[in-house]
Amino acid sequence: RGRSVLVRPALRAPATQVDPRLGARDPQELLRRFLAPMELSTFLRTCWARAAVAVHGPPGRFRTLTREFMHDLDLTSLLRETPTDPIHAWIRKPPPAAATSSSSSSSSAPAAHASERPGGTPAAPPLDSVKVDADAALGLARAGAALYFRAPEELENLLVPGLCDALGAAFAGRYAGDGKPRGEIETFIAGKGHVTGWHTDFQHNFTFQLRGSKTWRFKRGPVEHNVRALTPHYRSRSNYEQQMKLHLTSDPSSLDFRPPEEFFLDAEEVTLNPGSVLYHPAGIWHYVECTTDNTVSINVSLTCATWADLIGDGLRQLLWASPLLRAPAVGLAGNHARARRDAEAALAEVRRRAAALTADDLLPPAMLEPQQPPRRVNVATSRLGAALAVRPGDRFRFSRLAAVVPLPLGRSHTARDGTSSSSSASDGSDDEADFTAGSGGTSPAGGSASGGGATERRAVGAGARRLYALHVNFGNEDVASWLRIRLAVSQPFATSLEWLRNRDLAARRTEEARASAGGSSSAAGGLGAFAARELQAA
Repeated sequence: RGRSVLVRPALRAPATQVDPRLGARDPQELLRRFLAPMELSTFLRTCWARAAVAVHGPPGRFRTLTREFMHDLDLTSLLRETPTDPIHAWIRKPPPAAATSSSSSSSSAPAAHASERPGGTPAAPPLDSVKVDADAALGLARAGAALYFRAPEELENLLVPGLCDALGAAFAGRYAGDGKPRGEIETFIAGKGHVTGWHTDFQHNFTFQLRGSKTWRFKRGPVEHNVRALTPHYRSRSNYEQQMKLHLTSDPSSLDFRPPEEFFLDAEEVTLNPGSVLYHPAGIWHYVECTTDNTVSINVSLTCATWADLIGDGLRQLLWASPLLRAPAVGLAGNHARARRDAEAALAEVRRRAAALTADDLLPPAMLEPQQPPRRVNVATSRLGAALAVRPGDRFRFSRLAAVVPLPLGRSHTARDGTSSSSSASDGSDDEADFTAGSGGTSPAGGSASGGGATERRAVGAGARRLYALHVNFGNEDVASWLRIRLAVSQPFATSLEWLRNRDLAARRTEEARASAGGSSSAAGGLGAFAARELQAA
């Protein structure tokens, strides 16, 4: 509706139980049940990253969630199981006696001020966040403090990846390296009158009201797809400069850290009751007030990767391939002419290498699987790609962002990507169970992809094998790969893989030599183009 930032479907959600286990079995059905009666396609087309959506439903639809995953909302049990250490408690200090409503003027400067309710009515001072252990948190909650802590990991491991998969996030829903889901679930517990003042988040959020009621108010945010939040509701200004420098360089509609109070006078409002679901996108201004005692809600915060994250890592990996760009920038102090000359040469090298990067380099098919692809594959038995018809004359090229690393034999090692295992090719230990028949891989949780017993598993790919790791796109500070798949390779496939590795290296050297001689930076047909018959002959 024009400039509206809040969508409220006229119909209530059905009483269908929302079972978090759908996150593993049927992610889209999970999100459909959260959003019903709104269609998932409508949500993705018109609301995702654009507007808040509030769906009301009967409290009983969260019964499975609260009883089986949230200790029936028992605070002591929730604090005991939370992975958060320490726990965050929000406390408001009483305002000074001389405080007046005039303290709530626009805060484009970093000075803290008292937040206000919409309409200009003075509210409590800004929040102080303190970190405490579970026992202290329980005592503070009884004294009226609000608590903020992670929900049980079992629930988080179902809802976060489930919602990412339902949104079609694919690779963007997982961190490079360890492949963990990009998000978490926070539990909020507060009493009547608790206010969280105007602020924005950088995550996309799904809030589920489990007990009590909260009133939310919304105004359009100043930045589309913001990188960091704006948090004027906190007394501390420890993140002020980080937030503002990103805000000011993101083409904001307002330069203010917090707009003047008049901006919020026409905020849109909705009250959540038990059974309500609220989606609120990153970057939207929001203000929350608890209207009953003992309110409990959980918030699924998703921080999906951006195109800047993916392409930025890919570009840096390409730049690391250049001796010129790997060289330390020294000897420049006091010599502006030389520094400028060196910088111009470096930028020319950056442009040359960036021009060779393609969408295919960034997006191998495995990264676009609806759910996380297998992290281990037995090349001899895997059926991955079996439906692909390959003719002898079909041509292939190497990805500029891929590397196949032979793993050392007969020793345990810990990869920088977080994988710790034995790399023996014939020790008959867990690696044998990892590389199973059927799909040729294991589930992300490490379970076997085959229904056979240990004897059947160990018969697969019998004989000497080599282990390799395929890495794609690792140009970040941790050298963490966006895609890492461990390959078990037996003969004759090991010979073929070595041919590919040598051909890849030769192609890269040829391309570097051509560029050094002033030729094109990319070969016709792509890096190291070859025909299927060449690989078959190898």
